Amino acid sequence: MQIPLFPLDVYLLPGGVSKLRIFEPRYIKLVKIAATNKYGFGLCMSIDNTICHFGTRVVITDFDSLPDGVLSITIQAVELFLIDDHWRDEDGLYLGRISSVPNWQSTDINYTDVEIANSLKVLFQEHPDHASYYPTPNFEDMTWVCQRWLEILPLEVNQKQWFMSRNDHTAALSFLHTVIDDNLQKNDP
Repeated sequence: MQIPLFPLDVYLLPGGVSKLRIFEPRYIKLVKIAATNKYGFGLCMSIDNTICHFGTRVVITDFDSLPDGVLSITIQAVELFLIDDHWRDEDGLYLGRISSVPNWQSTDINYTDVEIANSLKVLFQEHPDHASYYPTPNFEDMTWVCQRWLEILPLEVNQKQWFMSRNDHTAALSFLHTVIDDNLQKNDP
C-alpha cells in the first residue's frame, strides 16, 4: 500500500485519537490525498532527520478551519505499519510504501493489572480535554489501557519504536507495572 507520510512526534497506537494543526502546503496536500483515499495517511517518527521503520496509519474523523487560517483535523489510529520504502515528491511531501503490522489482540484485564487501569482512569479524570477524545473508554481491555499509557508517557523515539515492534501488549504491561507500581510505592505513606 502507498500512502502519504507525516513525520511528527505524535505517538498514536491503534484506537488512539489526536488533533493536528495543518498549515504547511505539503501537509494540506496530504490532507487532500487522505480525504479522497480510503487509507488515510501515515504518522511516522524520525531520529536525526531519518524516518523510523514503524508508523501508524490514521484516518481523518473530523476537520475544522480555524480563525487563524489553520486547518484543524482530528485523527484516529487504525493500524501499525512497517515502512518498506519512502521518498519525497516535488512538493516535499513524504510518500511511502508500507506493510501492515497486526494489531495487538484485545485482552481482558486481570486482578494484578487493575491498578494500571485505575491510574489511567484517574489521569482521564484529571485531564478531561484528553479524555474527551475517548467518549467510550475501554478500561476493561488491557491492550487498550497499555496503548493509551504508551501514547502519553514521555518516552524516547527509540523506545516508542521498540514497543511498536512487539507482537502484543505484554512488554508494555511489564514496563507499566515497573513505572506505575514504583510510583504508587513512592506515594504510599
